[in-house]
Amino acid sequence: MKVLKWIGIVLLLALAGAYVLYLIYVRPFTQKMKETSTVQYDKELTIVLGGGGNSGILVSDSLVIVIDTKMGEAAEQLYKKVKELAGTKHILVINTHAHPDHTEGNKLYKGATIIAGGSYTKDFWKGEAGEDAMPTEWLKAKMDIQLGDDTVTVLNMAKNIHTASDIVVYLHKRKMLFAGDIILNKQCPVLMGIADPDAYMAAFDQLPKLFDIQKIVPGHGAIGGTEIIDSFRQYFTDMRAAAIDGTKKDELTAKYKDWGQIPVFMSPNATVSFIGNKIRNPQ
Repeated sequence: MKVLKWIGIVLLLALAGAYVLYLIYVRPFTQKMKETSTVQYDKELTIVLGGGGNSGILVSDSLVIVIDTKMGEAAEQLYKKVKELAGTKHILVINTHAHPDHTEGNKLYKGATIIAGGSYTKDFWKGEAGEDAMPTEWLKAKMDIQLGDDTVTVLNMAKNIHTASDIVVYLHKRKMLFAGDIILNKQCPVLMGIADPDAYMAAFDQLPKLFDIQKIVPGHGAIGGTEIIDSFRQYFTDMRAAAIDGTKKDELTAKYKDWGQIPVFMSPNATVSFIGNKIRNPQ
C-alpha cells in the first residue's frame, strides 16, 4: 500500500508540474500563435501572418493562389478573405508541408486545386493532416505558373528537411520566397522523426543559389530579408556546437531565450538533444 501511495504522489506531482508548464509556456505560446496580422504587400499580394503558419494570397486576372491555409478560426477568416478577393476566379492552394497548422483550412476549399509535395504518401498525409485536408495534386519536382508579367515557381525540395516533402514558393517579380518551416524567424523549430538538421543547412546554401531572394516569408515569424536565413543558420550552428561540447550548452542556448519556444518540445535544448541523437545514431 505504501508503494501505491508513493506512486500516486509521484503521479500527482508530475501532473502538477505539467500543468504549471502548460500555464507558463504552452498556453501563452498557443494563444499568441492564434493571433493574426495582415500585410497588404501590394495590390495583388496579401500576406496573413500567424493563425498557424504564415499565408499568402496572390490575385491575378484569372487565378488566385493561396499559400498555406492555417488552422482553427484563423483558417476560416483566411478563407473568407480569399473568397472575397477571388470572386469567380479559380483558387489554387499550395501547402508548404503537411503539418495541420499549415493545412487544416484545406477542408474549406471545396472545388479548388490543392497542391502538396509528392514525396509524401496519402496515408502519411491522412495521419498527419486528416483526410478532409487531402491535396488534389502531388508535385514531384517543380512547376512554374505564369501570372501576367510574373512567374511563380513552386519547388518540392524532395528530401528530408523539416518533413519529407517541403515545398517553397518563389514570386519572381517580387523576389520573394515563401519558405514554409524550412526557415523560421526568431522561433525554434520542431524537429521530429525524419527531420534533418544537416539538410536544413544545405537548404540555407541552396535556396539563395536557386533564387534571387530579397524578401522571405518564413513559416512562422515576421517577414524579412536574407538575414533571416543567416540567423536561422547560426541557430543550427550553435545548437550543433552545444551538442558536441556540453560545456558550451548553457551559453549557446541562452542566446535564443527571446525566441518563440516551448520547453522540451520546441526549444534550444530540444534542438541540442535532437542533433545529439543524430550524431550518436547516424543513419
